[in-house]
Amino acid sequence: MRVDSTLNSMSHLENQLNESATNISKVTVTDDVEKLQENNSLSNYVDPKIDLTKEMIEQVMIPIAYSANAEVISTQSSITKTLLDIKA
Repeated sequence: MRVDSTLNSMSHLENQLNESATNISKVTVTDDVEKLQENNSLSNYVDPKIDLTKEMIEQVMIPIAYSANAEVISTQSSITKTLLDIKA
């Protein structure tokens, strides 16, 4: 795997994380317990196009993937350094 493709992947993950955070911020918060009990759900307070559960899971998973990509770059750097040391 090349470093540039790993960096592109990290950039894509950063964009996904920002998009997910934006979607979560669109949720309307209410203190009106009666309305929540009436409807028995949060459906009136969440944009139907937004899957809040998915967005929250992405908030956990994306940083893990980002860290894994950073580790790939670190490993590639170590391997390159070792190969150059061997050649010298």
